[in-house]
Amino acid sequence: MRDREGAGRRQEADVRCSLTQVFYADGEKRSTGIVRAILGRLDVRVTPFRSAAECLNGLRDRRCHLLISNARRPGIEGLELLLGARRIKPSVPVVVLVDHGDIEVAVRMMKAGAADCLERPPESRLLVSAIDAALWETVRHDSLPKRPLSEVEQQVLDLMLQGCTTSEMALQLHRSCRTIEVHRSHIMWKLDADGIVDLVKKCARLGLLRHWP
Repeated sequence: MRDREGAGRRQEADVRCSLTQVFYADGEKRSTGIVRAILGRLDVRVTPFRSAAECLNGLRDRRCHLLISNARRPGIEGLELLLGARRIKPSVPVVVLVDHGDIEVAVRMMKAGAADCLERPPESRLLVSAIDAALWETVRHDSLPKRPLSEVEQQVLDLMLQGCTTSEMALQLHRSCRTIEVHRSHIMWKLDADGIVDLVKKCARLGLLRHWP
């Protein structure tokens, strides 16, 4: 087991060495120090940009293997950068950082083609994992749910993704708040989600974002 784990770590290091150029669109100052520190510990070359426009110009004439977007307004600047990057270099994966608990923006980014979406400031292990996954295979395919969602659970999921509170869901579905909480718990377990942003990512990859354009 140790030999396999060691080989896996060496293989990941080899990937980072051979695919080294990371663009970092640096706009949201509260988390930029953390992101730069994490990137500094990896064997990658980092090119920082201060704006979406500057980063897109860089993509047009420079080599890039991964783009990390930390836009101050992820729903506006971040989306502009993501869509622009996919037009200029569609093969370059984009990891997007969003505000804590911002479901709508996370959904929008995943639907627009982000390789991953993390809450900021990102945890070190999550950002490193996202970088490795993006460099290895652009987007890892999530497994199917442990068990299919029931009709009511799908309704609760749809409302969760719209940002509804437990009370609002209980009112709309004519259920008690306690029942809604049970359904939420079952949904998180079935989709193996660690939090709301992780749930959004799983739903995007499993085709469960039924009511989003």
